Amino acid sequence: MKEIINTYQDNLIYIFRQDQLINPTYRYLVIVKDGTDIIPVEGCHIMHYQEDFESLLKFSLPTKNRKTKQLISLKQCEQLINEITYGVLAFSVNDLPYSVALNHIVLDGHLYFHCAKSGFKLKGINSRVSYLVIRDLGINKEVGTHNHESVAIYGTLKEITDFETKKNALLKLVSSLAPKHPYQDQMVKGTTILELEIDYMIGKSHIR
Repeated sequence: MKEIINTYQDNLIYIFRQDQLINPTYRYLVIVKDGTDIIPVEGCHIMHYQEDFESLLKFSLPTKNRKTKQLISLKQCEQLINEITYGVLAFSVNDLPYSVALNHIVLDGHLYFHCAKSGFKLKGINSRVSYLVIRDLGINKEVGTHNHESVAIYGTLKEITDFETKKNALLKLVSSLAPKHPYQDQMVKGTTILELEIDYMIGKSHIR
């Protein structure tokens, strides 16, 4: 994985694992920005963003971004979701679209949310969901556009039941969002911790 990242750096859009592929004849499917020179990496199949990489995956993805010059790198996506700790989770229950604003944390490359032991958002557990994080850069009234950077994340929402994982997530949540609120182990029992198991993320920068 490090070799892929070092090879493609800011041209790297996403890396799919072998277990995400329909016919896993290679370890990783690597997606890079259009126009990037393809440099072979052992065990990898490398494709440009506009190529049909979706047909190689076990799951479906939304339509591609038409303005490919706006795409940001995987590294920039990760930086954004680390810096902007607030987003919108969306899923559908019995054909009812539902979205909710949530805080998140990133811990060891995993995305976690906290919530109460009840609530409609829990109906999204074990479902495919999307999560959108936006950095609002304001409206440019000279040209009539809303400048922003955003990352859309797709995957499956899971409930975390392991005590240590919940504890570690809560410790970071408390230190990041409520540092004056002392952590206690009893909080683990009274809080639901959800993880978004990430299948894919894609980001863009719209600045004019």
